[in-house]
Amino acid sequence: MMSLRQFNLKPITQAVLISAVVSTLAACGGSGSDSNSNNAGNEPDSTSFSLAVSDAPVDQANEVVVYFDTVELIGEEGNQTFDVRDGNGDPMAIDLLQYQGDAFVEIVSATDIPLGTYSQLRLVVTDDSYISTDIGTFDLAVPSGELKLDGFVALPNVEAAYTVEFDLRKSVVDPVGQTTTYFLKPRGVRLVANSDVGTLSGTVSSDLITHPDCSVKADSDVGNAVYIYGDVNLDAGVLGDDADSPSDTQEVSPYAIATVNYDEASDSYSYVAGYLPAGDYTVAFSCLADVDEPESDENADDGFTFQAVTETSITAGNETVLAL
Repeated sequence: MMSLRQFNLKPITQAVLISAVVSTLAACGGSGSDSNSNNAGNEPDSTSFSLAVSDAPVDQANEVVVYFDTVELIGEEGNQTFDVRDGNGDPMAIDLLQYQGDAFVEIVSATDIPLGTYSQLRLVVTDDSYISTDIGTFDLAVPSGELKLDGFVALPNVEAAYTVEFDLRKSVVDPVGQTTTYFLKPRGVRLVANSDVGTLSGTVSSDLITHPDCSVKADSDVGNAVYIYGDVNLDAGVLGDDADSPSDTQEVSPYAIATVNYDEASDSYSYVAGYLPAGDYTVAFSCLADVDEPESDENADDGFTFQAVTETSITAGNETVLAL
């Protein structure tokens, strides 16, 4: 079992990516969409690929530091591998909590890749990764050392700019019986095309924060979250928590969850959810999200309820502002 680490952690360095050179033929222009203009019909056979990382936070964590070693695209015509270590050969260390909402950090700079179907994107993560909470610092393990995500099709004249969105409330698990290790699971981690997504942001009324349902909490600023469901015209009774396997087959699981934070300067409560695919959504607020455990199904009997439910729409490339 891995040991608890308190003071001998590696310093976090936001390393500049040193990418492996992808085998392509570059035209004079140098752009991914214009490369290989000498092939038959002057059609390009490569496009530009880039990858960033963003995060939706988890309660009771001060740092969630992931050490990225390699990014790999699994392709029908061959794999493309990107070494994201720094000049000293150390993995790129990223504290995901520093890139919440629509903030991001790039881990693969624009690089040409061959056109075609990539069935999977893999993020190789080292065992240096860790999570820091109020009670200590613990190892953060990834099953098999890789996060395996859905792939995409690289098309001609279409930039393949993607973001890996970590929903840490879903993906970080503190297993029963484990005293020194948390797990980072691929559920709640998704790959999105930057051209297809928008942002949802807004404020939450203090009346909801102090709703009678919330009086069971010792701290009114803890456990406030906005749950976002990828559909509309939903009965409030079917809106579920973030359990991986709901006990009720009619229950609808949230697509994303955004933490509501208090801003002392403006004396207001606000939230931001980035990288939402364009479409219609149901949005619900709960002041009792602290009882929502990722590996179990909570409902009103467990003290988990919603204090407000509404609907909205997201358009690609835009920010939708929704006050609750």
